Amino acid sequence: MKYFYLLFFILLSHFSHAQIIQQNGWELSGYVETYYSYEFNQPENHLRPDFLYNFKRHNEFSVNLAFLRAKYEDENIRGNVALMTGTYAQFNLANEPAWAQMVYEASVGVRLYDKIWLDVGIMPSHIGFESAEGMETWHLSRSLLAENSPYFLTGGRLTYTPSEELEITFWAGNGWQNVQRIRGNQSLALGLGVNYQPFDGLEINYSNFFGNEYPQTLRLNRFYNNFYTMYSFGKWGATVGADYGVEEAIFRAFNQWYAYTASLRRQLGEKFYVAIRADHYSDANGVILNSGMEVTGYSVNLDYQVHPKALARIELRQFNSPDPIFDLPAGRVSTGNTAINSSLAIRF
Repeated sequence: MKYFYLLFFILLSHFSHAQIIQQNGWELSGYVETYYSYEFNQPENHLRPDFLYNFKRHNEFSVNLAFLRAKYEDENIRGNVALMTGTYAQFNLANEPAWAQMVYEASVGVRLYDKIWLDVGIMPSHIGFESAEGMETWHLSRSLLAENSPYFLTGGRLTYTPSEELEITFWAGNGWQNVQRIRGNQSLALGLGVNYQPFDGLEINYSNFFGNEYPQTLRLNRFYNNFYTMYSFGKWGATVGADYGVEEAIFRAFNQWYAYTASLRRQLGEKFYVAIRADHYSDANGVILNSGMEVTGYSVNLDYQVHPKALARIELRQFNSPDPIFDLPAGRVSTGNTAINSSLAIRF
């Protein structure tokens, strides 16, 4: 944590020279997202369900994600470092060493050719359409797909941009949202991403992941696929996404899981937005989730653009499962889970 405050004071000391720094390829920025969530099941440990990693605390005011970023880029090199705190870091990097739990991004990149970049470090994942930064997404909370696929990857990334409409990325890294590989695992993971934007307002994306998340003596290959398309037209926007993954198993040929999500967003006036979402996650054999389960979710949220760099949100979210998997007080369980989430975020 002391390094986070050290970076804060370094950035603060440079704010008076921000324009000069930006003119020389530097960019200094920050992001803070606070929240309050109330779950009607009233979990005694103050934690939302195990399959959620954002807005995790119940009946508490908290910080989901706060980071400070220093970024540099010129014609042939680039790099950035962002140090973070918040419950996003606490739960998404719970198994990482202490130093890594503070690192939101840390990477360096070089241009290999006119349209090819090589970047190495800790970087946002090529999978999915939702960012850890809430102001970049249509909904206050993240979809079940996003919560249970990598927000970041650690490794090397080749980015090829043959045209303004098409971008292709190749990954080699340390595995499924790992900063460090698990003990005894000697294999690297691979990934491919293809993003196509044929015209303004339409985005089509496919990405995958291939790797082993077990010690080498128990190699069980995982192959995961994600697809989404986003379309914005006037004051409306629609998104559809789907996941499908398979992983080798000990007592059967393989385990599989799948998920899908659909969102619709509408702008109301100049400063208000409303969005609705339905999503479903099925992981019967517990490949990604802690135990095998099936969950369906629904949400509706209202956003208020307080300022071009500040966003206030409130959301009602419901989960249902065919099995009683949601905790209630006194050791009881339920098939349903309802929560009201609110957040206030700024970037600077």
